[in-house]
Amino acid sequence: MVEVPDNRRLGALAGKLLADAAFVFAEPSSGFDPKNKSLYLAKIALTSSERWELLVLADGDLAKALAANLLGIDEESEEAQKSSPEALGEWANIVAGSVAAECKGIKGPCRIGIPVVTAEPSVRAAACMCRAVRRANLVTENGQHLAIALRPAEAS
Repeated sequence: MVEVPDNRRLGALAGKLLADAAFVFAEPSSGFDPKNKSLYLAKIALTSSERWELLVLADGDLAKALAANLLGIDEESEEAQKSSPEALGEWANIVAGSVAAECKGIKGPCRIGIPVVTAEPSVRAAACMCRAVRRANLVTENGQHLAIALRPAEAS
């Protein structure tokens, strides 16, 4: 049986990778409350002896900040807005690699899927996160919200 990182460790990994990769600084939060902002959901499959799914839910402003900082462009630019989903997917891919390295009990190689990023209404985003067995919420110094979760992958 694969042992995935606990909530605290998952949040710590996400916070460190936000800072290291995109110069975005976040702290743990008791909840996820983006106050009617647009939301993006990134999903990535982690497959080894078991199938897991990494979920990253971010408000649109955070996704735009990721795009700006990863690409070295102005956060208020149209390019940052257009690149937001791809930037979130790329950052989620970085996180997936770190999460895979933290898992214990993996038999054989761990394959990391291609991130799929969608714009989601808050109700559907919450439903996606509800099956998570691990979850951490973060809020940035600018009030931007992020939730990261792991759940067993749905049968296909």
